[in-house]
Amino acid sequence: MNKRELTKLYIKLSLCPISQNKAKEEIEEFFETLKEAIVIDGKVKFPKIGTFEILTRQPRKVSNPVTRELMTIYPKKIIKFRASKKIK
Repeated sequence: MNKRELTKLYIKLSLCPISQNKAKEEIEEFFETLKEAIVIDGKVKFPKIGTFEILTRQPRKVSNPVTRELMTIYPKKIIKFRASKKIK
């Protein structure tokens, strides 16, 4: 599902009539708030839905399949969503 489909679904499920631009703004605002909360706390829990959390990938060495040259992949942070048992 992309943002356009999410916006259409949000408009269909909203209680009051809302324009497409307003729905898109509200969705963007929610995502920005979610990003800020994850950065501040490191974890955001939604009861009965799931958890967003920041994980740090460890550095590792890999080889290029063509040249067999060893390269280092540096550590990086990723956001992971873990669904609750009710959604599974």
